[in-house]
This record gives sequence, C-alpha cells and structure tokens, in this order.
Amino acid sequence: MSGERQESTHGDTDTSSPAAGGGRWLHSDDVAGVVILVFVGVVAAITTTFDEVPAALSQGIPPEQFPRILVVVIALLVVTMIVQSRLRREGPRKRVPMMVLFTACLLVVFVVLIDWIGMMAAMLGFCVALPLLWGEKRFLWVGLYAALFPACIYLLFSMLLGVRLPLGLFMG
Repeated sequence: MSGERQESTHGDTDTSSPAAGGGRWLHSDDVAGVVILVFVGVVAAITTTFDEVPAALSQGIPPEQFPRILVVVIALLVVTMIVQSRLRREGPRKRVPMMVLFTACLLVVFVVLIDWIGMMAAMLGFCVALPLLWGEKRFLWVGLYAALFPACIYLLFSMLLGVRLPLGLFMG
C-alpha cells in the first residue's frame, strides 16, 4: 500500500510515508493549523501599527500589548495541535454531525442580530433557540435559562463592570 492515496471519511488525504512506516503526510489539523497561523501572522502584523499608550496612563498590560500576547498564545496552541496530530495514531474519524453546522449557523444569526435588535434581545432569542435546537424538551428549564442567563450577563457587564452592551438599531 506504499505510495497509494486514500480518502478517509472526513476528507483527509492519507499518503503512506516510506520514512515514517505508513504515517500521514497531510492531516486536516495541519491544514487548519497553517490557515490559523497565516491569520495569526496577519493579525500580528496589524498589531504593530497600534499606537502605544503612555506609561503614565497604562495600568497592567498595555492595550497595544494584549492583542500581541493573545496572538502568541494562539500560535503556540496551534503548533501544539499540529504536533499532537502528528503523534496521535488513530483510525478514520467519524463525520462531524450536522448539528455542529446548525449550531454554527445559529451563532452567526445571533451575532448578526446583535446589531439589529441589541445584545439582550439577541441573547434571549439565542438562549431559547439553542436548547430547542439541541432537542431539549423541558420547556420550563429552557425558559428559566433564557431569562436568567441574559440577566446575569447584564448584571455582570452593565452593572458591575460598567460596560455598555449594544442596544441595536431598533433599541438605540
């Protein structure tokens, strides 16, 4: 089977490696990792254009440094992911359930709705829709979650931290 290409059930292309005794040359984690590393590189380059805050006004980590630290952490995690995928020996992976795609679509709708109807209304709708999408049948618990979670977020960010949550076009 040396030198043959095989298509696995989740889209990875396996090529036997003579040096590695049949290991993978290309793994989906490698592709995702390279894409993320390119993105991280672009973001790192953009952060070099940020203005520096004078030391007298800066408390803790300066605002221009925080994104750079975050980019380095993401890059380290991606490199770790790539190395671990190389060391792992596994059979073909199961296909990703369609529910993952539906959940991702719901998240996109949530983010878009924040600008239109505001954070609290969008979060309320999301907190109702997500459990129902996942098949939750205990409607009382869904209602309690949908009421309490946005309320806790509002209390934490608006009241305690003084952060103004987006009101949206219709509310503001």
